[in-house]
Amino acid sequence: MNILSMRAEDLPALRVEDVNRPLTPEEMVHLARIAGAFWIYDYEALKRGKAGMHAVLKSGRHSDGFFISRILLALENIRLIISAQMTMRIMEALTGSDLPSCVAGVPDGATKLGQDIGRALGIPFLKMEKTDRISLLMPINPKSLILLVEDFCTRGTGFTEAVNVIKASQPLARFVPYNPVIINRGGLKRFAVENVGEFEILPIVEHRVDDWEPEDCPLCAKGSVPIKPKATDENWRLITASQL
Repeated sequence: MNILSMRAEDLPALRVEDVNRPLTPEEMVHLARIAGAFWIYDYEALKRGKAGMHAVLKSGRHSDGFFISRILLALENIRLIISAQMTMRIMEALTGSDLPSCVAGVPDGATKLGQDIGRALGIPFLKMEKTDRISLLMPINPKSLILLVEDFCTRGTGFTEAVNVIKASQPLARFVPYNPVIINRGGLKRFAVENVGEFEILPIVEHRVDDWEPEDCPLCAKGSVPIKPKATDENWRLITASQL
């Protein structure tokens, strides 16, 4: 299967068994792009005077690119392909001393991925949800060793919040020291959660997208308007159309 030649209309026919090897960064980004789940700032349009909009990340930093997992994972077959790819990477990384007893997905982007990975590994799924903030919906065994998975990682902000919510509920809970994600877009290799420990980012692929502190944002300096792309469907429509 030549993934790089695929078009949007080809996505529903792609099967898990068609992708029996690790995806490349180019293939993963291509799938996100044709699914309509990846936006990138158009610097050529900026030269023509169309400053448009740019993204505000969960961390508060500004960026010239953004992925939305709910769009990428909307087709069940694509979600299962991606969860299988994540499971492959997890199994490669795990050792006998850190085999998880349960799994959770950072909500909402990785909830279904967590369920898929839990089924693949044969371990229970911990339900979490996010309204204004992340909350845990079930009790945790104090002896739990938890595998926490995420959709995309820039600075580990959402992952850190989820870890702290779990620790507040069950202080004795331990974590597998990895942050499995679809794409590591921030360039970090690992990060620390205070009073918990260090986590290595474990992506299907790496694909660097630039981001800056708001006061250092070069796009703001050019007149581009910052916006939170996944706050609403309308925000996503606005940012993707802002330089047309």
